[in-house]
Amino acid sequence: MSAAIKNHSFVMVFVVYLMINLGLEFGETLVSPLSASLGATPVVIGMVATGFTYGSMIFRLAAGSAIDAFDRRKLLFAAVAVLTVSFLGDAFVTSVPMLMCFRILQGVGQAFTAPICLTLAAGTVTRENFAGGIGTLSVARGVAGMCGPYVALRIQETAGYQIAFLLAMAIEIATLIAILNLRVEHNRTEKFRFSLSGFLAREAIPPALMQFLFMMAWSCVFAFLVVYGHEEGLGSNVGLFDTVYGLAVFAAAPLGGWLVDRHGHYMMIPMLALMSVSLWLISYSSNLRILLLAALVGAFGYGAAGPVVRSIAMSVVPEERRGAASSTLFVASDLGQLAGPVVGGLIVSRFGFAIMFRIAPIWVLLAMLVLIATNRYIKARIAENR
Repeated sequence: MSAAIKNHSFVMVFVVYLMINLGLEFGETLVSPLSASLGATPVVIGMVATGFTYGSMIFRLAAGSAIDAFDRRKLLFAAVAVLTVSFLGDAFVTSVPMLMCFRILQGVGQAFTAPICLTLAAGTVTRENFAGGIGTLSVARGVAGMCGPYVALRIQETAGYQIAFLLAMAIEIATLIAILNLRVEHNRTEKFRFSLSGFLAREAIPPALMQFLFMMAWSCVFAFLVVYGHEEGLGSNVGLFDTVYGLAVFAAAPLGGWLVDRHGHYMMIPMLALMSVSLWLISYSSNLRILLLAALVGAFGYGAAGPVVRSIAMSVVPEERRGAASSTLFVASDLGQLAGPVVGGLIVSRFGFAIMFRIAPIWVLLAMLVLIATNRYIKARIAENR
């Protein structure tokens, strides 16, 4: 495949990934306040916010093998179609159980969307610039996060939850059209089989464990920030957190990848330190300026470290096992997103939001220890697959 075709393919994957995440940002932003308006407690809010993981974890058992065996464009189209239906359902829910059902359905689609896009993008970048290329793909998610939450909250304030979720559905319909114009090569590498090796790449367990710990901490931001911001009197302005975060990720994600490509994986340590600082700043966000500072710091923390971990997962396996590696990574991410807000909700119920955000950096510290303990193994696996 020529460099020009590879570059065009990467751009198209970037656009599709951006559109998928724009719709998802609407849903992720609104589901917590919607569940609160339906009478959910903090623990239940956390469960609903991460309800998609119940569906995604089950279907990720087959996703890795499916991505390596089937036409990835058709598989991506089907997954986005499921997201579209889930947002249509969200628009008309009248109870927390109904909302949870559509969140689980959303998870079925999400089991495939991010792993497929990551696998497609991995096939368009060179090994020498792997972390930087995956970091650039992550800018798509940052762009979606930059505008999606703030716009979603504004629409909800003026037109209600139903219109906001219908708009999310419309975005995913546009994504389906974009996928039809996606041109990617796929040489079938394995037969589909429902097995442990089909969705679990043992080589990718170290980065997957780091991703699990990242999400234990950062998923509390996804689940509780909007409710916490409303409690602190910030209203829809809390959506500006995602706007600043998304703007900063433009620089942070590619920079993080560039630093790791040139100076090694220990460059993640300052990123993890900044992630911890961001969580602490959120706990003191009684005014908008501190909250926006937390967003800026967080972009150079999780916004930079997250793409690096994804690039590691793609690098430690041979090309024909990238589907399984991406599945391993995202199963760990789902587990972290499932456990983090539930544990966080229990802490909130007893001690409040601020204390919960001050405790969350413990998980980041554990991720740092995993990085230090497994760095030599990761380097050896990457060298084997060059």
